[in-house]
Amino acid sequence: MDSIGTLEIGWTKGYNGSQANYIDKSTLCFACGNNIVFLKEDGTEQIFPCPGEGVGPLAIHGINKVFAFAEVAIQPKVFVFSYPDFQLVSQIKDGAKLEFLNVVFSTSNFMATVSGVPEFELILWRYETGERLCSANLSNVTPNSISFNPANWRQICVTASDTLMVWNTEQCNTLHQVKKSGVGLPLEDGGQVGFDETEEANLGRSSTRMSRMTIVLPKAAVAGLVGELAEQFDETMDDRAKVKPISHVWTPTGDILIGCQGGQLLRLNGETYKVKLLRQATETELKKGKDTKLGRKESTSILKDKEGGRRESLTTLRRESLTKTDAGLHKQVSIMSDNVLPEVSSSTIISDCSARCLALHKSGLFLGGESGTLHHVEVLSDTWRSVDSIIIGDPLTSMTLNTQFDHLAIGSSRGTVNIFELDKAEPQLLFDTHYGNIVGMDFLAPGSSHCVTIRENGELQIWNVESSKLVSSLPIGLQATSLVCSPMLHLAFIGAASGYLYVVDVNNLNEPRVIHREHLHRGPLKHLRFDGNGHWLFTASNDGAVFVVSGKPSKKFEIIGYVSMEGDIQDIATYTPQKIKDTKVVVISNTSDEKRQGANRLIHFNITDAMMKDPELHYATLKNDFKDESIHKLIFNFSTPVYGCAVTAGNVMYSIAQNTKKLGKIILPNEAPKKEFSKDSYLHPVEEYPAHQLPGGKVVMSPHHKWVVTAGMDGKVHIRSVGAMDRSVDVSPHDYRFGGVAQVAISRDGQALLTTGFDGVLASFGWNYTATGSSKAKSAVEAARAHHASHLAEQQMEDGVVGETPEWSLALSIPRVNASPSKEETEELEKKTSDEVVFTTPTPTPGAESTWLETKELFAIREEDKQYAEVKKVLRTEIRDMRKNLQTMMEDNQTVQDIEKLGQHEFDLDIDEQTRLQAMAEQEVARIREEIEFEDLAKMYVTEMIKQECWDNMLVKGRSLVAFGTSLEVANYPMRERSPEEMEALQIATVRREVEMEELTKRRSLTEISQKPSQNSLATDPYAQKPEEGTEEEMNETDDVEGEGHENPATSGSLGCKYGGINPLFYSQFELHTREQKLIQITLLEDAIYKIKQMFNKEFDEVYKKKMQEINRINDRAKRIRKIIEDLHLEDKINDRDMTILEKPERLLTVDDSEVKVEKYYTPEQKKKLEEEEKKEAERLAREKGDNVRERALDHMMGGVLEIRKEDELKKDILVPLFMNTKPESDWSEEDKKMVQDYEKKVQQLHEEREKYKKQLETELKKLQGMIEDTEMSFDDQLKQLFLKKVKTEMVVYQEELKMLRLQYSLLIEEELETREKELNRLVEHKREMKVLAARAVGESKKNVDAFREAYDIMVAEDKVMDKGFKREFHDVPAVQADQLYRLFRKRPRAGKAHLRTETPIYDSKSGNPFSERPSTARQNLMSQTFFKNALAELDKESNMPEGVEIYVWERMCKYRQQKIESEQSVKQKALILADMNAFLQKRQEEEDTLKREINDIEMALAELQEDKFRFVCNLEVQLLLKQGQVEVDPVNWIHDFIDSILVHRQVVEDLNGKIKELGQIKIASMVESKDFHKGIIQLEWEHKKNLMQLEDLQKKMRDINMMKVTRQIQGYLNEEDHDGKKAQEISTLEQTLLMQKSHHEKNVEEQKRILKELKKTIKQKKEENKFLDQDLESINVSVNERQHISDVNAEKMLESTAEKRYQDIVQRRKLVDLAKAQAQEVAVLRAEVERLRMRTFPALVQVEH
Repeated sequence: MDSIGTLEIGWTKGYNGSQANYIDKSTLCFACGNNIVFLKEDGTEQIFPCPGEGVGPLAIHGINKVFAFAEVAIQPKVFVFSYPDFQLVSQIKDGAKLEFLNVVFSTSNFMATVSGVPEFELILWRYETGERLCSANLSNVTPNSISFNPANWRQICVTASDTLMVWNTEQCNTLHQVKKSGVGLPLEDGGQVGFDETEEANLGRSSTRMSRMTIVLPKAAVAGLVGELAEQFDETMDDRAKVKPISHVWTPTGDILIGCQGGQLLRLNGETYKVKLLRQATETELKKGKDTKLGRKESTSILKDKEGGRRESLTTLRRESLTKTDAGLHKQVSIMSDNVLPEVSSSTIISDCSARCLALHKSGLFLGGESGTLHHVEVLSDTWRSVDSIIIGDPLTSMTLNTQFDHLAIGSSRGTVNIFELDKAEPQLLFDTHYGNIVGMDFLAPGSSHCVTIRENGELQIWNVESSKLVSSLPIGLQATSLVCSPMLHLAFIGAASGYLYVVDVNNLNEPRVIHREHLHRGPLKHLRFDGNGHWLFTASNDGAVFVVSGKPSKKFEIIGYVSMEGDIQDIATYTPQKIKDTKVVVISNTSDEKRQGANRLIHFNITDAMMKDPELHYATLKNDFKDESIHKLIFNFSTPVYGCAVTAGNVMYSIAQNTKKLGKIILPNEAPKKEFSKDSYLHPVEEYPAHQLPGGKVVMSPHHKWVVTAGMDGKVHIRSVGAMDRSVDVSPHDYRFGGVAQVAISRDGQALLTTGFDGVLASFGWNYTATGSSKAKSAVEAARAHHASHLAEQQMEDGVVGETPEWSLALSIPRVNASPSKEETEELEKKTSDEVVFTTPTPTPGAESTWLETKELFAIREEDKQYAEVKKVLRTEIRDMRKNLQTMMEDNQTVQDIEKLGQHEFDLDIDEQTRLQAMAEQEVARIREEIEFEDLAKMYVTEMIKQECWDNMLVKGRSLVAFGTSLEVANYPMRERSPEEMEALQIATVRREVEMEELTKRRSLTEISQKPSQNSLATDPYAQKPEEGTEEEMNETDDVEGEGHENPATSGSLGCKYGGINPLFYSQFELHTREQKLIQITLLEDAIYKIKQMFNKEFDEVYKKKMQEINRINDRAKRIRKIIEDLHLEDKINDRDMTILEKPERLLTVDDSEVKVEKYYTPEQKKKLEEEEKKEAERLAREKGDNVRERALDHMMGGVLEIRKEDELKKDILVPLFMNTKPESDWSEEDKKMVQDYEKKVQQLHEEREKYKKQLETELKKLQGMIEDTEMSFDDQLKQLFLKKVKTEMVVYQEELKMLRLQYSLLIEEELETREKELNRLVEHKREMKVLAARAVGESKKNVDAFREAYDIMVAEDKVMDKGFKREFHDVPAVQADQLYRLFRKRPRAGKAHLRTETPIYDSKSGNPFSERPSTARQNLMSQTFFKNALAELDKESNMPEGVEIYVWERMCKYRQQKIESEQSVKQKALILADMNAFLQKRQEEEDTLKREINDIEMALAELQEDKFRFVCNLEVQLLLKQGQVEVDPVNWIHDFIDSILVHRQVVEDLNGKIKELGQIKIASMVESKDFHKGIIQLEWEHKKNLMQLEDLQKKMRDINMMKVTRQIQGYLNEEDHDGKKAQEISTLEQTLLMQKSHHEKNVEEQKRILKELKKTIKQKKEENKFLDQDLESINVSVNERQHISDVNAEKMLESTAEKRYQDIVQRRKLVDLAKAQAQEVAVLRAEVERLRMRTFPALVQVEH
């Protein structure tokens, strides 16, 4: 096929409201499908086919005349072309992976692109070279608009629905960077976004030393977020409605005006980046006129009348719909009206969605949106003022000004573009394509010069294929679904969604008209197909029928018949061989539930010319359905689902497979398969060819049946030759993102191809033949000519018939009204029915909206009535007689007895109907029963789940105890069995705590010496074991349950140890510092709560058992009471006691038969079983009523009782003697009288016994009743005690749970602190990394600046050298001429305003361009360079040459001057670049400094957080139990205020009192010591005198010893020889003396022991006395302390004299103490001196002593 040539785009139509921009002063450019349309205002159109895969975002550069667009593909590229030569400027690659979202030009040579998923990257390009300058990540933001600042290309504004960003480009020579400046959007109501968290924290009470430790944390830390989620948390959680930017424009001052979706108008300050919500200016503000205008000095209206005068009233345009009625056909033509509407209220000018598009003009701001109104407003500093408004009528989606700013192009989403010339009053319509989906199109026969399209809204359009002009249009006024043109006549057939077929005459192309309408289907008419000759039209819908309609107007478009189909019809294909009028029809349908999977069944049949001559012979019924044999109908199945079908010669069909997406060639069999789903019923392709990339599509055969055209959802069209299917010609007219190609049509001669897609674009393609292609394509042209020649006569005849056919209208159509019976007809019918007249039901007539098939069905019924009229009459007569007999029998049946009456169903003659109704009733009953059973099953399931969850899984079932006499109720604790996980956690916590305690004990034993705890340790750990102090009353006041080894409940925070929650493993509340300790404590507390509840449940069970016992006793007594009441014949009633439903809730789970109030339903099996049981019971009773030996023996021998009771005997009366009734009293004998006396005596005794027994019973009754009351009261008292215990237990449980909650809260705070710490650490690391990068950037920038400055200095030096070297350069020139030339060399063109003359003078100050006075820097440089070149050329002219200078010298000087000027310009440019580089370096240094400060701030915050964390861990929150009297704070208005209070332990107060006592004792001891010291001084003086006297004695003795002489005794000792004997004698004497002294000593010891015993007794007595004295002393100390406190409180009230006196006493005491200390020091010094002197004076004495 490719040998013929290629398909090239001819034209394309379709505008969906996308952005249409001016590329010059009169040419609009916009995307249309996969092409770009350049449309001039005069209607001239150029089509630029996309070289890539589809057209994505489009950008226009109106100054440089270039346009750029991104293709739609993977790894898309951006193409930049010039206009109007369409030369490729550059091709940009690697800008996105999947898609581009935006492409935009600056006013210079830069371009910005925004990529989509996955990178969302903003990239800056130099579009002329395709160089990528820099990029930035947009953080998954999908922008809806992006633009450069026209006055500064370094600023880019990006807006999204929830974001507003301004990016600033920074440049350092060739290095570029973009920096983001985020802007906060205001609220819809005008409020500013932002809330300081510190303000929120300050709202609450700050933490003090007595309050809970409060730490201010960000909300993200509280939420547990770290990283980007933490940074975005506040914004994510802020659900306040903010404005949604959708458009923006730049102002000359650098500000940005933003249009929002809600109609708000914002102004962004370009310097501070603050947003203001502009409001409408008031009249006062308008009169003052002090606000700054936008781009002009005064406010004037741009809308003027034709004479140039100012308009005084508001001119608005309004579309009006004129209804034109021509022969009943309603045509709606939309025209423009000049009627003036009332002035719009200023408060509603900018309505909702009116800021969709903006355009800035020097005269003001134009804006528009969904409201369809163009507003012209004047924007002031903080307000806006309405200038004018025009109603366009269609939603505005595009607005742009041309390059001369005098034309405004307004695009609409409905396919219209209006050109508004600002000096005129009304916009002009440029084109109106009636944008909408094209559901059908076809070429008009003959040839390919015109085509017809139908849109979804019913707009019929006729197009000139050669010129692409819209010839005419016709609104049908319906929802269209399909269209086909007759291959022979100038007729178009339209299928409607309502099932109607419309026929439109297009012989007059300028005035098409509807000539016929037929209602064929109930559903939408989706498929229309002609045979090859145009004789027969085949229609299909989703109702399972294919109609055959005549295509000739001479036969009035007669409906020939129909063929029944199965399933949803997908496509129809026909084939008519040349010179043969027989047509083969192929229909494919989908019979499965999945309608989107393609067709799975094929039906093909033949329509022959012979059959059409007399079709009635081939009808199966009167409904005109064809016989299968007549049309040779065959049904086959596809092996795989297919899309589309096309049939050609040789029974060859082409279709696209659903799974392989290939084009398959299938040969259609001529024989029917054996079975419906047999193997031979499945069709398989014999050949397959690659087709499309996506499943689905269309297959069309060319009219000459040699080309196969396929169109797919991938947006491509393939054309293949039947003889060479492996090669194809491809085009891509539509975008696959919108669904690809919807329709494709090829002209009769094959020279043109039309396609339309779901994007609403209509495209026309033509052949570009190769050298040999035109000859190969002649077959199609010749076939078209032959077809036209063969049908020319018939065509002329039929066209004449069409011309004579009037235009169709509702008035000319024959209404088919359904004849519904009136009231009179209904009464007549009832009368005839009641009479004996045989009534015939009238045949219904077709309604106004009946289809052709429904009409045929009614016609068949009428014909059947005519054929069988007599038979039906006889049957109706018999039925009438039978009905009368039956009514008589039913009346007689009502008069007979009930036993003889027959049931109503016995009179049903129609047994089959009766059986059917019974079966239906049984089915309905079965259905309802099944529904009820399912509902019951669901309820049973829910019940079982509730029972399992709330009852079966409970270890302790929940129940209550109710008092007998009161409404008191006490419930137990329902408890589940602890799970293995809980037990494992408890075991782990227990083991860890035991190990920790054991380790602590061992460590203390190894490192500490056992010692008594000091006062400080007791004050630090008030929960340690302390000795008992104080009185017994004080100890009981705070420690009622404190035991040995357990913590005080006042400090443990609960009374759990008293109620079974004791655990020695508990941590003290002052030890819970770590997370593990808190978790273990929580686990132990849970176990304690479980034990507390368990302990209460044990007591509850005991009381519960006791109540059951009491109930049994009460019931036994009640039984006896009932017996007594029965014996006493009283009317009192007493009931047995029983457990209530609260006490035995298990009774709720079982249902007694007595509780069911409805009759129980029994199944037949259950009924049979019950009958058998009743029968057995009856037999048993019958057997028992027979000869029962046991009962007879009991009656005969013991009177029927086994035990004789007294009450039974008392009930018996004394038998009256017989003679008393037979004899008169006068005839009684003595014996009779004696018997009478005995009888009376017995009667009296019996009466006395009865009275005695009665009193006994009454007494017993009262006793039993009293016992019952006592029992009930006793139990109620016990239950009351249990209730009080329950209240206490609840209190304890709540105390433990409160401790758990506090611990959990602290754990939560710790997690938040850790999260915040992680976030701060992450921020520190992130900032440090950024700082490293910043430092690196600073270093590189410094290097670049230094290198560039060096180059700049060299260039400056070279420039100076050129100036100095002028004379050397012109040394050959005379001095005078050299001076003249030097002056000319130094001369420069004067600076003036440069004017750049281009085709589009957008910078002309007289134009409406607001940026005309502030062009961009690049534009200014270009304008300056152009001006300078022109001025320099003027200076280089020979007329400026001095006289006498040679021409070659002048030229050399001009050349040298030009070099010097170029050098100067280079120096200036380098200087500017150097300044930019220095600014860049300074900004990098500032960024580095900023990062340093941020790092320091974060580190400080981290340090503060760690300090707060440490304080939080150490500053524990404990739970205390305080009794009444331990709060010593005076209540204010009966409410305690603890703000200025302090919480201290009792031991602290006691220690303080003890310290006071200790200090008092120390003071007394000091005074005693001072007294003793004085006594010591006197004693020392006396001892000193004593020692002096001893000294004298010793000196005398010393002299005596020194002067001693040898006496006789000494001599005798020396002369004695028997020293041993003498010694033994002395020893014996000493022993005797010793024995005597020992006996004397023993006597003395005994006496001393006696004295010691008496002293010990005395000591014991003194100790007892001291003990009482100590107690008295302590109470006295307390009183003294209290009086001291009172004295301290009242110290201020004392008189100054008293204070002065006390002050003097204190001073005197202080002086005395100082004096005593000084004297003591002097005494000590004197003692030391005495000792020194003694040691120095008597050294020999010391030696003697030793």
